[in-house]
Amino acid sequence: MRRALCLATVLGLAGGTGAAAADDRCHDELAARGVSWKPARRPGIADAVEIRGPLGGIAWSPPGKEPLVIDCSLAVSLAEAGRYFRALGVVEARWSSAYSVRNVRGSDRRSKHSFGLAIDLPRLWGPELGLVTVALDYEAGLGDAVDCVGQPMTEAGAVLKVLQCQLVRSGLFTLVLSPDYDDAHHDHFHLEVRPWSARRELSDGREAIH
Repeated sequence: MRRALCLATVLGLAGGTGAAAADDRCHDELAARGVSWKPARRPGIADAVEIRGPLGGIAWSPPGKEPLVIDCSLAVSLAEAGRYFRALGVVEARWSSAYSVRNVRGSDRRSKHSFGLAIDLPRLWGPELGLVTVALDYEAGLGDAVDCVGQPMTEAGAVLKVLQCQLVRSGLFTLVLSPDYDDAHHDHFHLEVRPWSARRELSDGREAIH
């Protein structure tokens, strides 16, 4: 079901760093999904939240000791997308990069990672699945506009392809990039959202490029 979202008031954008006001309406969406979080501060993130528990029933495990700090808008999408992970037997998503101030590869444009609006996902884990990795298990070139999934040869490949298609078609993300997109994404999925102030609805009817 689509949930109507109210527009946030954007204040004081300066130098592309995005000092927009935090919006309690986004925080209310986190609370409605039972997300444990606390306010955080990172240069460039309009509404930084530190995630302190599962998102939609999925543990998002960091690559090191640093906690997951992202924009509230991304946190809501990840929490809402948890059902797609759980349905495939996934209980843990092991991310490799979230907030990171850098340019898009080969350009002078800031990556959405710089604003806490993107996260890279290379590995999944479930008690029955074991470890599934994009680098080793993703089967490139499958699917088309009619049949997104195609015919994966392995269980792990099917899990990744089904998840990719569900995330693309959910409308929860503006971009879902995979190894099929380019070499820079050969070992992970890239999930990206718009700022909360730019989202009229939680789910956009347009499919995200993948």
